[in-house]
Amino acid sequence: MKMDSAFTGYCTLTPDIEEGICQVLAHLWIESEIMAGSGSNAASTSSSSSSSTSTKKGGRSQFERKLGDFFKHQIESDTSVAYGDGFRAGNRVIQQYGLKRTLEHIRLTGTLPF
Repeated sequence: MKMDSAFTGYCTLTPDIEEGICQVLAHLWIESEIMAGSGSNAASTSSSSSSSTSTKKGGRSQFERKLGDFFKHQIESDTSVAYGDGFRAGNRVIQQYGLKRTLEHIRLTGTLPF
């Protein structure tokens, strides 16, 4: 997932911060899509226009859920500095400070809040 245009107006970001936050957003999106199809209303605020028809019919197929879990695991277990370590650091601060506050801090400083 490339989101270069999403960071317009931000300081120059190091690869671990830029790619890590992109991975966090991808992980959150996958979670919301899996939850959206599970019958839970927890992620019903997702405004994705690319929702599959299975969501509209009442749930994700077992294959879709397993595929989502696979991609989440790939993101979580990546060993690279930019993507893996970046994801873990970004996810940790988003859990602590929230997405909006974290993105605002990154925009102002180019760093993660610690």
